[in-house]
Amino acid sequence: MIQSHWIHKGLPVKTIWRQIDSYEGLSPITQVYGVCFTNDKKIMVIRNPLDNGEFTPWNLPGGTPETGETPEQTLYREVDEEADISIDHLELLGASEVFFPNNPNREKGDHFYQLRYFTLIKDIRDQTPDPHDGKMVDRRLIPAEEFTSYIEWGEVGEEIIRLALERFKNI
Repeated sequence: MIQSHWIHKGLPVKTIWRQIDSYEGLSPITQVYGVCFTNDKKIMVIRNPLDNGEFTPWNLPGGTPETGETPEQTLYREVDEEADISIDHLELLGASEVFFPNNPNREKGDHFYQLRYFTLIKDIRDQTPDPHDGKMVDRRLIPAEEFTSYIEWGEVGEEIIRLALERFKNI
């Protein structure tokens, strides 16, 4: 278990990372993201364009579950829409339990979960605009060793990549 405290838009947030095998009993699940590997141990990372021509920080492909979707269905759909990749061999790495008092995004609530998966990339297609906003994400395949240089999640990011590399070695 790894705890972290940070500030989001001036408000305190606390997260607890838990390595888990099942998301049963976790509710609500507001994010599902995948550490998506190629066969040669590269990882897909993406960043979204902003209206001012800049980009958000690098992130993993994934997103928010739609009504009635399982986390796995969410991940399959989101990586297809955002990164134009097909994946398989999903394995749950764990969950961040988020405590966000006074969350301005009230529909998510003050307490929720964000899942992280290990996956393998089956297919990388030519890019198309994201159907949610019509914008083209910036995508990049990076060596696994550079993960924490792109995804700056501190100890949680280090643990996620450690677990993902462990899964990669076992396939």
